[in-house]
Amino acid sequence: MAGDGSSAQSPLTVSQALVKKNNQKSYYVSGYIVGEYRDYSNNKHFYYLAPPFDGTSAYLIADDVDEMDLSRMMPVQIKDYVDNYNLDENPQYWRKQLTVKGTLTDYFTLPGIKNLTDWIAPAEPLDDESHYWNFYETFETKKAYISAGEQMYNGGTYTSSETCRWEFAGATYGDSSNDMKWDNAAAHLRLTQSTSGSPGYICMLDDKPDGIGYIRLWAARYKEDKGAASFGIFLSNDQGESWETVQTGIAIEKELTEYQFKIMRPGTWRIKIAKTDPSANGIDIDNIHISDYYTPSAVTATSTEATTRLWGTQGTLCFEASQPVNLRIHTLDGTLVSEQHIAGHGSLPLPAGFYLVSTPTSTVKVVVR
Repeated sequence: MAGDGSSAQSPLTVSQALVKKNNQKSYYVSGYIVGEYRDYSNNKHFYYLAPPFDGTSAYLIADDVDEMDLSRMMPVQIKDYVDNYNLDENPQYWRKQLTVKGTLTDYFTLPGIKNLTDWIAPAEPLDDESHYWNFYETFETKKAYISAGEQMYNGGTYTSSETCRWEFAGATYGDSSNDMKWDNAAAHLRLTQSTSGSPGYICMLDDKPDGIGYIRLWAARYKEDKGAASFGIFLSNDQGESWETVQTGIAIEKELTEYQFKIMRPGTWRIKIAKTDPSANGIDIDNIHISDYYTPSAVTATSTEATTRLWGTQGTLCFEASQPVNLRIHTLDGTLVSEQHIAGHGSLPLPAGFYLVSTPTSTVKVVVR
């Protein structure tokens, strides 16, 4: 629910914060951790929205847990929290909701959040969804590609050590300077006769067990080709004998763009990625992620009841909350001292004294020394 950003109970959404842009003011902002930002180089943004992660010091947050459009995300500087919350060592925080307070300012040329003064971590316990994302193809090993003939688009076979065998038809190994790719190479789709013939494709030659949840991939038009091009996604559960259309006619952008397809099918499957237009314009496909079939959940609790433990130490009120909860802190004479939204483990600074600390279901007396 949208707020005014004045408190953890009333945070801005990411879309609200984006409207304010870099106004250099401090707000609470809440969003889902959809990935991590890696670098900005040569006018290009480098970031990951699916594992494996590098463990960088910048999150990407968005209002939609499945967001793929960088323009609807905000990078969040987490340098003071990176040891305990980076996504490489702590992937359980991926796709979970985070609330922070920080300054809205330019970050990697994007509207971002820096100089954090409050951090409300996703509530524990958490389901680590990265466990379902073990299929990741980058086409980085040139020796793995064996051409079927002398002509570039005669196709061939790419035998991956990471995923499976891939058939290339009307396609080739794309490692030229004009191929649009993340690192060293991509799959380059065109036509079976380069300038004529059937649209090119790549497809899996081996079955993937454990179903398919999401398919994510990066695609772009071959740099020298100026005309339009499109591609489609197809599935087979009979070892490639027949193919079911997931989506077709997907327009290709000039720059590398990430696409997501929500499948959610149990069983054993293969995928095919094919050009769906008859032109000779080439397209590059890179960094293919396929997750197992699973039911995504922002928070998976082990108990149906929320539990909150509160106690005082030297100069602080400590808490341990199994689910997000609102606290109201009063002195014994009824004066309201603070209202806070808490989750997980943490502490709040308080002067020494006696306090009545209330949650929606209980009130306890706490002594802060």
